[in-house]
Amino acid sequence: MEGFSDRLLRQARTVAERAGVSVVHTQSGWGDPAEVIIEFAQREKVDAIVVGRRGRGRLTGLLMGSVSQKLVSLAPCTVVVVP
Repeated sequence: MEGFSDRLLRQARTVAERAGVSVVHTQSGWGDPAEVIIEFAQREKVDAIVVGRRGRGRLTGLLMGSVSQKLVSLAPCTVVVVP
């Protein structure tokens, strides 16, 4: 049975591929989101990470959320933060 996160990832992959992105890797995981993404980027040697600027945290007035800030600071590749 496909879970909610798996459906979201499948939909995101479809949108990216239709937009002309040639290689899309998706993965769901547990733990700190930024750390999970960074570990994936290191393991898979990704060229870039594209992430939204804010999540749904309580500090909604900030320019970037904590996950995007952590990725920009620590990721081993280019990070593109979109609104």
